[in-house]
Amino acid sequence: MPLNLQQAVRKAEWRSRGLDLGDLAASTQRASPDVLASDAEKHQRQNLLGVLHASPREAADAYERIIAGNELQDANYLARGAVAARAVLRIVLKASSGRTIGYGTGFLIGDGVLLTNHHVLESPEAARYAEAEAFYERSILGDDLTPWRFALRPDELFFTSEALDFSIVAVAERDRTGAFSRRALGWLPLLGQTGKVLEGEWLTVVQHPEGKWKQVCVRENKLIKRDDDVLWYSTDTLGGSSGSPVFSNDWLVVALHHSGVPEKRDGKWQTIDGRDYDPSVDREDRIKWVANEGIRVSRIVDALRANTATASHALVGPILDTGVRDIDVRLPVLFAPGEAPPQLVSFEGTSFTAPSSASADPHRPKPLQPREKSMTQHITLKLLVGDDGRVSLLQGGASESALVPLEAAAASKPKKNIIDAPVSPATDWVKGYDPDFLGTGALSVPLPIITDKKLIAPLQDAYGQVFNAAQKAGGVLTYNGYSVVVNKERRLAFYSAANVSWEMRPGIGGRSDNWLYDERLDRAHQLDNSYYRNNRFDRGHLTRREDMEWGKGAVEAIRRANGTCTWPNCSPQHEIFNQGKDPAVQLWQQLERYVLEERAKTGQFSVQVITGPVFGGADPEYRGLPYPLEFWKVVVAVAEGGKLFATAYLLSQADVIDKHGLEAAPAEPFGAFATYQRPIAFIENLTGLKFTDGVGNSLSAFDPLARGVGRTVSGRRRTARAAESFGIGGADDALTSLDDVVLF
Repeated sequence: MPLNLQQAVRKAEWRSRGLDLGDLAASTQRASPDVLASDAEKHQRQNLLGVLHASPREAADAYERIIAGNELQDANYLARGAVAARAVLRIVLKASSGRTIGYGTGFLIGDGVLLTNHHVLESPEAARYAEAEAFYERSILGDDLTPWRFALRPDELFFTSEALDFSIVAVAERDRTGAFSRRALGWLPLLGQTGKVLEGEWLTVVQHPEGKWKQVCVRENKLIKRDDDVLWYSTDTLGGSSGSPVFSNDWLVVALHHSGVPEKRDGKWQTIDGRDYDPSVDREDRIKWVANEGIRVSRIVDALRANTATASHALVGPILDTGVRDIDVRLPVLFAPGEAPPQLVSFEGTSFTAPSSASADPHRPKPLQPREKSMTQHITLKLLVGDDGRVSLLQGGASESALVPLEAAAASKPKKNIIDAPVSPATDWVKGYDPDFLGTGALSVPLPIITDKKLIAPLQDAYGQVFNAAQKAGGVLTYNGYSVVVNKERRLAFYSAANVSWEMRPGIGGRSDNWLYDERLDRAHQLDNSYYRNNRFDRGHLTRREDMEWGKGAVEAIRRANGTCTWPNCSPQHEIFNQGKDPAVQLWQQLERYVLEERAKTGQFSVQVITGPVFGGADPEYRGLPYPLEFWKVVVAVAEGGKLFATAYLLSQADVIDKHGLEAAPAEPFGAFATYQRPIAFIENLTGLKFTDGVGNSLSAFDPLARGVGRTVSGRRRTARAAESFGIGGADDALTSLDDVVLF
């Protein structure tokens, strides 16, 4: 446990001295707020509800439900919480070198102001290298969203209080791609007024425990007791939850979560398995917490007001001027003028009438943000349509290439908007992979060198293309944006090399896979559909269709994508792998975009991606032909310094396939795949290929693993090594998330 977090826990212990929070938590679970709260606290709560709700009757109903412990909520309760959760961000702590060193949680409390713990961001220097990530979470269908990553601006605003364990810092206006504004997230107001919650009332903490996806605990979360500076509650949290907002049932922030209070025996902290906690070997998630502690919002507001320079800051002033009369309880999240709050969607149409900000009660104060008394908006919603036809609402920074109009997705029967863009080999399969896609000279990335050239499947004249002897022997099949060289003995590609861009991606409706032979290659060297029938093998793209969906328009993009459905670009992959539901497979499919976002030069949206199977001497056979158990990928981009950056990966489907017959493979072997990061030199040794730049330097010179860089796996530091193949590397070697990838 970091020293600054240990200090926060020690303070929590000191504040709770003389209290048995475990007994209090147990007794509180069995009692209602009417029993637990004082008359003065009930009066404050009733007064606040009277201002928040649109009519006295609604306020009285809400108060009666609360004090009786009645937890029935309107059906929009979770939907409103989802809007509030947009303002909760994961904080990624980094060293000056760019290496990730830890995580925390924070949330927006004003237009451009983030609140978290002092022990998360204890200085402007710590904030300068950190990032705040919105939408580090999963969609409604369980897919990973692409985070919006915002830089912090401590030179513009930074204030910290070690005593109350909070820090505020300015946030950049737009994310690092420039595509998204923080204003679209809204912010959670800090109300200095009392009466926001009672003992025995239910609380919710939205958090990034251990730096993982955004999560929420919705059970057994009661306020146990309050003190002058803090609230104690029973909500489940883990390390990395530091800096999370603690919400009341009105979705108002009542506290800043900062620490837990551990169970003690003989003066020593206890673990969840009944041992004395040993900080040298035990992680924070092993501690048995009896309660959690949060800093009261009213005390944070008081501290900000007490510091004259901070209180008068242009970003802080509006935060302190916001009061309970400025909040609409129906959606207690504020947005900048002109930034409409996100709407909850029905798939029945594209029109809706936004809730009026005017109240049925003429004495109800108007909200702080200027709004029309009534407003009808007509919007076009954008949806993410997967390869399997499933539709999900776009919430994070997904590529524009995946968007289609709502009308196409809202039909009573699923229907794909197929664009007719058939492939014309004579005109489309000419140029192929461009080595100078990233630049010329030292920025050029030639095709890999195959050391055993006698295994290359030779070409034959077709489509009006006439090859000389050297071209035929070289065996380079050119397609629209990518090239393939086939191993004639295995009837599979040595590699497929592609130019991939995330610029110029038009909206694309549907897809229609029409697998094609390439007549420039003898059909005896092409593994066709006869190999894929009646088994668990899918026709797996090496250069993915999705990677080629870019161009100046939808027709060009579809034609380029359709051109990936060729037998030379196909390799047998287990159906579960090809469906992409396994976490390791999802990670494999996100690597190119992750390298671009984390390491590529600003404004550079292009990568070279070279992919292929590993041909092992002991590969199992099926229908008379060995099939690969592993696949490799090399990703090359231009880094901020203007030089190439290259990194390599290996994915194994070995555990998903029974070597004694594909039909015996389990139906849903989730978790059986494994993705590893490997030095480029290791991939070269494994495949017999050589990867170079345009002036003959090995791409290993641009690979961080070639330097033996330390890497983080499951929270532990170790040195990256050129591990053996899947059978020797071990599960501890596998990447568990994109954060395990070494890019620096």
